[in-house]
Amino acid sequence: MWPSYQDEHEFNAHLVCRMCCMDERDRVQKKTFTKWVNKHLMKVRKHINDLYEDLRDGHNLISLLEVLSGIKLPREKGRMRFHRLQNVQIALDFLKQRQVRPFHAFPWLWLL
Repeated sequence: MWPSYQDEHEFNAHLVCRMCCMDERDRVQKKTFTKWVNKHLMKVRKHINDLYEDLRDGHNLISLLEVLSGIKLPREKGRMRFHRLQNVQIALDFLKQRQVRPFHAFPWLWLL
């Protein structure tokens, strides 16, 4: 059943409250997952500060997959956009070969 609102102001206030709760939940999930990633990257002496930015070039993403799988993966050495996209593609191909649905396992991947 839909809640009833006395006026548009009350409805807008409710929407703002809901959006703030969603933003807070996203912030907590991002922080939690960043800690989890760092726990694993620590094994190869790497660290990320921002989940979205620091996995974007694919290098740390590949390192994370290597730590989790125990398998050495190829990677592009350059820093140009092409190299970053290649590295992310290497990670996605690796997950696909193992029948992992990347956007379920790593929902933030669509932001890369």
